[in-house]
Amino acid sequence: MKFGGTSVGDAARIAAVCEIVRTHAGRQPVLVVSALAGVTDLLSRAITAAAAGDRERIEAELSDLERRHRWALAAVEGPRLRHDLSLEVDALFEELRQLFRSVRILGEGTPRAADALLAFGEILSTRILVAALRDRGLPARWVDPREVMITSARHGAAEPDLDAIETRARAALAPLVEAGEIPVLGGFVGTSPQGVTTTLGRGGSDTSAAALGSALCAEEIQIWTDVDGLMSADPKLVPAARRLEAVSFGEAAELAYYGARVLHPASIAPAVRRGIPVRILNSMRPEGPGTRIEAEGGAASPPIASVASRAGVRTLRITGRGMRVDPGFLPRTLAALEREGCLWDLVVSSEVGVTLALQGGGDPQGLARALAADARVEIASARAIVCVVGAALAHDPAVRVRVLSSLAEWEPELVAMGGSGSSAAAVISDSRLEECVRGLHRRFFEEGPQT
Repeated sequence: MKFGGTSVGDAARIAAVCEIVRTHAGRQPVLVVSALAGVTDLLSRAITAAAAGDRERIEAELSDLERRHRWALAAVEGPRLRHDLSLEVDALFEELRQLFRSVRILGEGTPRAADALLAFGEILSTRILVAALRDRGLPARWVDPREVMITSARHGAAEPDLDAIETRARAALAPLVEAGEIPVLGGFVGTSPQGVTTTLGRGGSDTSAAALGSALCAEEIQIWTDVDGLMSADPKLVPAARRLEAVSFGEAAELAYYGARVLHPASIAPAVRRGIPVRILNSMRPEGPGTRIEAEGGAASPPIASVASRAGVRTLRITGRGMRVDPGFLPRTLAALEREGCLWDLVVSSEVGVTLALQGGGDPQGLARALAADARVEIASARAIVCVVGAALAHDPAVRVRVLSSLAEWEPELVAMGGSGSSAAAVISDSRLEECVRGLHRRFFEEGPQT
């Protein structure tokens, strides 16, 4: 059971999580918990201030952090437990202040130091949740994630070592579960083979949950968040969007990549490896069935699962000046993109040119200068990606034709089928995004049965 930051955002949410855990206590749960909502961002800002030597700003961020955690202590009502927890939180904040003082004096927030500081968000949240669970008679046991979550040494974006995690989890967690205890670990945080604290980057807590679930051969991995599950479209754009009952691992990865913010595409890879189903659930409405993600979407899965979308995209059209066949053109272009920090979503290429949809960030202008001698570069901003996702796209020509012809109505400048075959994405003008997503959703979900 993984609980995100919004699920443990304050004392009331922590109390609600305790009741959710109580309902699942008979299933031998292991809990993976994120930092309180907003805490990782606060720590990141404090790290930036420390690297700049800004003592006043560090103290302001730390005061906000401490205030939020003090409010969360209200989830523990027992006087003795609350007193002990308060002392524990005092000690953790003193340690945190000492670390920030060191970074400020040195004036250098290295990735290694940043990981050590960011880990405090999960350490604090799990300490509070363990006390709240015990306060309600649940046999929770705090486990330091750095004893179990073995990762690469790449700070800020460490990769889990699934074999090492399995060995550690079976030694450290399985005996607790068998003894009837409920292990509670922070997500997002790990340790390198050298014993140095690491963090797993974006989607890290989900990755932690999937890696531990895989290591323990769990019957199910639950991702508790603040939405009812994966949806047929972004509800902010489409009020008629509906919850998806079940999707395949492949469909979930495509949805996450193209805009569904519930799940990071790489985070469920360990679950895929073992074929363990993942369920997305809403901690604000725990009675809901959520969305089940499994190897196959199930008999109830429709041919089209969802219409994903993402704004803030740019396109880059690069044409070789010689207009001659050049097999090395695409590799050189992609290498230049990487050097300039430009991340791409879609690529359509020929021997003489390539068109790409770029995510935010990077320096497209720098790329244009780097390629100016060999190519003409056209940059267009204010673009969006719309992606229709469904397993039937890979094997049903009639569905594929219907989807591609529907996308064509919105005059896309770029269309591409996903590598798995279960998605078709198009780049359109940002100004038409809402209209397009609503139109596609109406066609595939609101106008009678899908064909």
